[in-house]
Amino acid sequence: MSKAIVLSRVSSSHQDLTQQTDEILWEVHRDGYEDRDIIIIEDTESAINLSEEERRGLNKMKDHINRNSDIACVYLYELSRLSRRQLVLFSIRDFLVERKIQLICLKPYFRLLEVDGTMSQTGSLMFSLFSSLSESEMMLKKERMMRGRRRNRELGKSAGGKPPFGYDLNKEKRYIVNPSESTIIVRIFEDYTTRHKSIREIATDLKEEGHFAASSINTLCLRIRTILNNPIYTGEFPYPQILSKDLYSAAQQALALYNETRKGKGKAPFLLKGLTCDARTGYLLSTNGAIDTYFSKHHAGVSIRRTNIDPVVWEYAKMMYERYVMNRDRLLKQIKTSYEATAQKISVVERDMQTIQTKLERVEESYILGRISQAKAEHLRQQLYEDRARKERRKEELIDLYIRKESQRKSLLLDTIDENLLTHEDKFEIIRQVVEIITIEKPNPTYSVIKIYNRINSLVYVYEVHCWNHTWTLLRESTTRKDPHIPIKSNPTIRRTISA
Repeated sequence: MSKAIVLSRVSSSHQDLTQQTDEILWEVHRDGYEDRDIIIIEDTESAINLSEEERRGLNKMKDHINRNSDIACVYLYELSRLSRRQLVLFSIRDFLVERKIQLICLKPYFRLLEVDGTMSQTGSLMFSLFSSLSESEMMLKKERMMRGRRRNRELGKSAGGKPPFGYDLNKEKRYIVNPSESTIIVRIFEDYTTRHKSIREIATDLKEEGHFAASSINTLCLRIRTILNNPIYTGEFPYPQILSKDLYSAAQQALALYNETRKGKGKAPFLLKGLTCDARTGYLLSTNGAIDTYFSKHHAGVSIRRTNIDPVVWEYAKMMYERYVMNRDRLLKQIKTSYEATAQKISVVERDMQTIQTKLERVEESYILGRISQAKAEHLRQQLYEDRARKERRKEELIDLYIRKESQRKSLLLDTIDENLLTHEDKFEIIRQVVEIITIEKPNPTYSVIKIYNRINSLVYVYEVHCWNHTWTLLRESTTRKDPHIPIKSNPTIRRTISA
């Protein structure tokens, strides 16, 4: 005896499969199939958003057909139970037609195949018509739902999904403050800004007190960072205010300082890296951020603290740059190009922020339509909130850079360099346009002799640096280079020389 498959599906857990399955079984029994010849496949999943490969029910049906050659028929309550996507529907139709397996739909009633196994013209027409109607119906339903969500958002009501931590919904679906959760939010902000606790310390305290029991420490740290970056708690529409804007701003400043510290961790601001060498041996000096020093890796080599040499060379380089290199018109053009590029970057960041907002709305939509679970939706929200916070910080950085470049432009109109407007990278670039090499001698531990060779003329500036009180004195300006052919031995295969 041939077998039949009963394919029954609902879109959400609050719908009942029983009535649908019972009506199909009545038709199957009427066609002469007994219970032992019937394979029932019941499932709860979306039919509009999942692809054919992602549908559990369809995969089970295909698996039964591929493993059992006795299956002759598949029964459905209505075509939309198979899928609401035409691409999936026609793929399944072709799969069944190739194997000469009949498809019977109850609402409206039609049979896909003739008795000889060929496709029925009436069945094909009905299949095409109702597959189109199924997809169109879901698209209209989706559009109405999104329109309703937008309307609710405009009215200050929930547009769907779980309320953010710190809020509940009242009967009118408006956000209200959750007393216990809002207390935790204020505490998180105060611990981070006033008590100067780290995010991990805050997470540990909350866990030990029994809060967020289901979250691991790492997950809770991410959640706390998301809360610290979320501006809705300052009273952004439609959410009631939980904390002051001053407290939120203090948290943002603390986060920015933490991120900047991490970004620069292990990177001491050495301005002269690759330019200093031991006058006696000719070897380039290395840098050590831990002790803030230029030093020779070779035995009995010279060493000098960064604070004893960088300021000397910077003042020299600034003087030479203003005197010989600085071209106001060229620099003004460069700065104009720079802040135009910065303005473009700001525009891109703002566009990225809008994209993130669109993704947040899609996550909410997917959750409402049952495409993703609550846990998945919450995870995606957290990720997107973090991405938005990073973009906001980047936008602030770019705005600061834009303002600084404009100030540099105004400064250049006076033919001077305002050091306060220069970044470390700006100083680094100026020094390399002026300085060729710097030699260092250390006659005794209390002072060093520094000779600066420039790229502009043949003058060599000789400074004496008093290492203990961090002061320096210009000893002389040599019109000829006293140290001809100093070998610069950064490694055995690279040798540079200073010509006489």
